[in-house]
Amino acid sequence: GSQQDSDNLPFSRASDIFAFGTVWYELLCGEWPFHGQPPEAIIWQVGKGMKQTLANIQASRDVKDILMTCWAYKDTERPEFSKVLLMLSRLPMLPKKRLARSPSYP
Repeated sequence: GSQQDSDNLPFSRASDIFAFGTVWYELLCGEWPFHGQPPEAIIWQVGKGMKQTLANIQASRDVKDILMTCWAYKDTERPEFSKVLLMLSRLPMLPKKRLARSPSYP
């Protein structure tokens, strides 16, 4: 289709960034945003620009900033993936832990 046709689709770079923010939240918290709420309530809250609270997340300000920029209400305020990659690359590296295997017993 034409460029105009693709502009009318509900998916865009901005929606991909928002979705990445949701995955980022899941990686940080181990659960979906608005966990335990019915889908209708989630859709209403997101549509109104409400965001999942980050108060209980044990993470640095930089980690939370990535989430908040990805979840910007106005899609024009969401970053390009190249900016997200830059933000991620500036985070301190996590220590690499070796998997400890328990001995096998026959």
